[in-house]
Amino acid sequence: MKQPLAIAGLLASGGLFLAALVASAQNRPAATPPAPTSWRVPLGVAERGAVLAQTCLACHGEDAPAMDPAPPRLRHQRASYIYAALLEYRDGARKSDLMEPAAQALSDQDARDLAVYLSGEMLDQPPRARSDLAIHRRVLQQCTWCHGETGIGEFEGMPVLTGQDPAYIVHALRAYRDGSRTSPIMRGVVRDIAPGEEAALADYYAAHDWLEKAR
Repeated sequence: MKQPLAIAGLLASGGLFLAALVASAQNRPAATPPAPTSWRVPLGVAERGAVLAQTCLACHGEDAPAMDPAPPRLRHQRASYIYAALLEYRDGARKSDLMEPAAQALSDQDARDLAVYLSGEMLDQPPRARSDLAIHRRVLQQCTWCHGETGIGEFEGMPVLTGQDPAYIVHALRAYRDGSRTSPIMRGVVRDIAPGEEAALADYYAAHDWLEKAR
């Protein structure tokens, strides 16, 4: 699937994208100094994150055009995961032609503020597992130790998969398989997942309600 012309032009011109970030930076409200907090739960200023997120929402927003590869849904994602991912893109530990230049201008506090705003509030209760789906047994064998039965998981820094765009999950699994994503744990997991199972696993997590596109 071809990206819309506007998005393709954005990708082709890193200068335009960085210019948008600089313009956004000039309009940032002053950050409120955060109170001491655990490293596991980044403390950010949601109002400041809302200003910084205007560039992000071109791809991650509710009304963003379809893209290939699909961008992840971020609303109700763990703030600690978004924060860690932004720093990895900024520091070159995680690769993306779009996200690496986007993250270059971010301070640690910027990343915290974005994470808090984009994630929003976590929901109260996890959904009931779709044990009626044939792939459920495979999920129990391969995925529940880290991600839980429905994809929410228990660890700070762990991505929520519940309700994620299935095209994004498939893309991520294939990236671990080909080495463009480097998590040693996930590289080991995908060795035991047949390529034909990727779509079924993605559809399983997408069948549960949780993540939404950011508003």
